[in-house]
Amino acid sequence: MDDVLLRTSPEYKEFHLLETSIAAHRPTIVTESYLTGEEVMELFSLCPRTLQNYRDRRVLPYTTIGSKILYPRSEIEKILDRNYRKSLR
Repeated sequence: MDDVLLRTSPEYKEFHLLETSIAAHRPTIVTESYLTGEEVMELFSLCPRTLQNYRDRRVLPYTTIGSKILYPRSEIEKILDRNYRKSLR
């Protein structure tokens, strides 16, 4: 006979706690702001082919939803911060 997992069992409570913890730390699309390709091209002064090249070479992180390509704003800001150089003047 198969084992039955009841909601009152310690195993279920442990599983539920773990599942809740994982869900709380998983990033969702709701908590992230995304830029369109046009916005990224304007921000970096890129042409469409260069943007495609950056995606292919994994220079810029992106995600696709359907046929739409979106760039996470927080990751773009990290790239800008990492590559910021103070002027000599």
